[in-house]
Amino acid sequence: MSKIDFLSFMSRQKISQTELASLLDVHQSAVSQYVSGKSGVVFDKVEKLVELGITPEELFGEVAGKKMRETIIKDYLSKSEETINKNSLEIVKEGLIEILKKV
Repeated sequence: MSKIDFLSFMSRQKISQTELASLLDVHQSAVSQYVSGKSGVVFDKVEKLVELGITPEELFGEVAGKKMRETIIKDYLSKSEETINKNSLEIVKEGLIEILKKV
């Protein structure tokens, strides 16, 4: 997996490293290491990031993230027989969580 784009995610969510640390239930220094790339993120924290709304592009990089987003939406649409009342962000979030649970 490529380096997670924490700066983009935190900027979009308008949260600080300290706030993200609190949301992930880790020390702020851990988030600092995630952001700098000195340390990887443990799997359960990736799932939490998805629940918080990290995008596939922020999680996997621009190209892979876009392909992941398209695949999730296509898969969701192929399974759905009812009128879709969810926005694409909710569909992608649910799809990513489903994928992570299979890993």
